[in-house]
Amino acid sequence: MAVVCVGQSAYDIVIPYDGELTENQKYRVRDRLECGGGPAMNAAYLCALWGEETSLISRIGDDDYGKKLKKILREAGVDTAHLVEEDGIETPYSIILSNTGNGARTIFNFPGEIRYRQYTYPKLDVSVILSDGHLPKLSIGAIEEYPSALSVLDAGTCRESTMEVAPYVDYIVCSEDFARQYTGKAMDLNDPGLCREIFSQIQSINRKHAVITLGEKGLLYEEDGELKHLPAYPARAVDTSGAGDIFHGAFAYGLARKMSLEDILKLSSMASAISVESLGGQSSIPSLDLTERKLKEQER
Repeated sequence: MAVVCVGQSAYDIVIPYDGELTENQKYRVRDRLECGGGPAMNAAYLCALWGEETSLISRIGDDDYGKKLKKILREAGVDTAHLVEEDGIETPYSIILSNTGNGARTIFNFPGEIRYRQYTYPKLDVSVILSDGHLPKLSIGAIEEYPSALSVLDAGTCRESTMEVAPYVDYIVCSEDFARQYTGKAMDLNDPGLCREIFSQIQSINRKHAVITLGEKGLLYEEDGELKHLPAYPARAVDTSGAGDIFHGAFAYGLARKMSLEDILKLSSMASAISVESLGGQSSIPSLDLTERKLKEQER
């Protein structure tokens, strides 16, 4: 059984800093980290690193960044046969300012030119499809191509392409930002009625399963009709880049391994918590052994 991830690949340039940035000032940069990025790519990298057969459907340019991304993916064991290299366009890339004092990051994303062309799907026995919403037609096509597979949407922001995919998936795993943008309401964990109202509105999009991630406040999910709150695991945040991507990758892995929803969420939360303690997105993805060991330590 395999995992197929559909969506964005990007090359990340992470610049760490400490303190506030002021306009019209010059800052001397001494350190930087370059690594893979993009929600679908990071999720695919994690699944392959953790031993799951994984294929990535995405687009890159036929340039230096594209070649570097391909090398990164192949070294992790991701099937890149369906990674489309577009001639004459730039590979999507991001410049990320990461505040090492509090882990916050500011992202300048260069998405590259989108060309609509014919993509093909892997000839695999697929058990899980993960879409980040960036390639909606391909994501919906994958759900139709593999009707027995479970499908997950990484809903980071409430944009048109994300909403195009949302009604078709089995699991909407969305951020607090998405929930606020979609419902127009801010989450307050001290108001159970409001939390239930917001959660129900998100769940009504696909009428199946939903999870709302809340960063350092944990997450909300439903089990046996009861809305539950899972607190976040403690972490000293240095860089939150890719934390959501890593959460979704671990979620897809857990579905592929037929874990219970509670265990999937604990695994995903721990992987995400570990990742924020170091710089970068793809470069901060923890091993499965480390993630499971940290989980056992936390639950003693």
